[in-house]
Amino acid sequence: MISGIHVSSSEVVINRGEGGEKNTIPLFVKDQIVHAKVLDLLPQGHARLLINNRMVTAKTGMLLKPGEEIQLKVLEEKEAVHLKFIGPVRNVTLPQISSLIRFFSGKESIMDITRINIPYMKDLLYDMALKSGKTDKAFLPALIEKIGMTWENKLSNLLQENHSLPDNKLNPSLLFTKDLKALIQKELYMSGPDHPVNSDIASLSETLENLQLLNHQSSESGKFLLPFPVLSENAFRFGQLFIDLGGKKKADDNSSDKLIQIAFLMDMSLLGSLRADFSILKKEISGRFILENEETRQYVQSMMPELKERLESIDYHVHEIECASADQTRIQPHDFIETLLKSGTDRVLNIVI
Repeated sequence: MISGIHVSSSEVVINRGEGGEKNTIPLFVKDQIVHAKVLDLLPQGHARLLINNRMVTAKTGMLLKPGEEIQLKVLEEKEAVHLKFIGPVRNVTLPQISSLIRFFSGKESIMDITRINIPYMKDLLYDMALKSGKTDKAFLPALIEKIGMTWENKLSNLLQENHSLPDNKLNPSLLFTKDLKALIQKELYMSGPDHPVNSDIASLSETLENLQLLNHQSSESGKFLLPFPVLSENAFRFGQLFIDLGGKKKADDNSSDKLIQIAFLMDMSLLGSLRADFSILKKEISGRFILENEETRQYVQSMMPELKERLESIDYHVHEIECASADQTRIQPHDFIETLLKSGTDRVLNIVI
């Protein structure tokens, strides 16, 4: 039974200097999504929030609950900061983390090409796949655009009839053919309970959903994890691409002066697991490859002169790229996931798979 209905605006306003927090208000950027924890409810429609480790007093008509975490979108930042309530923060659960680790650890990360019967799906996987032999400048943009991590934003723009989108993206049917997550979800819906789809497809759908949630949870730190397909014989394997943008962007940041760290982890089949870590500042680059054993390390080391030459041919100044062999504990599939889950202090996750 409904005991009452409370109607209020979704706006949250932070007035500078109100509540004694003058000069402690975090720097906000228009359209930025921020996470806030409700600490206390105060008289006259005010609440004390924790945003970016700083306590602020905000005015709101909503019935917030102490202890809950919420998402807010910055609408305006002038004399006062105006934010809009989006919804509660959804945190990734232990079962979802376990599912991600299982996917990247075992056979679930290998998709048999012959079993893919979904129209356009093979083409999408080929477009996103990591290719060897030549430079692919469109690899990362294509991966972000087509892997499904931005599907909800595309759909939202379409529903809002955002005419700033190109005409070829306003057609729902075209959207489905250009987004892996949307394509899989459509197939799952069309199949129905009496016609189960390939278990590989269902597993990939779950992985994309869980990764999207994990990335959303870690977005404030500027760290993101993306899966990417690699064509291996008659199957697609999936590697992991980890991107660290160096924290949340600020209004006075110059993105060209920012140190960006990129790492990828993948199974090279006969060569075993490989991890690569690169640091990029403007056109300066340095990195390291970590291989399973000394024999593989020597083989990859022999190809370093060619890699340096390729990087310099596209105007990168290479400081150092080294190769190291490591025991299995340093190239485990859960390494990047663990990095995303850390928030300032070390935490131990005991997951039984």
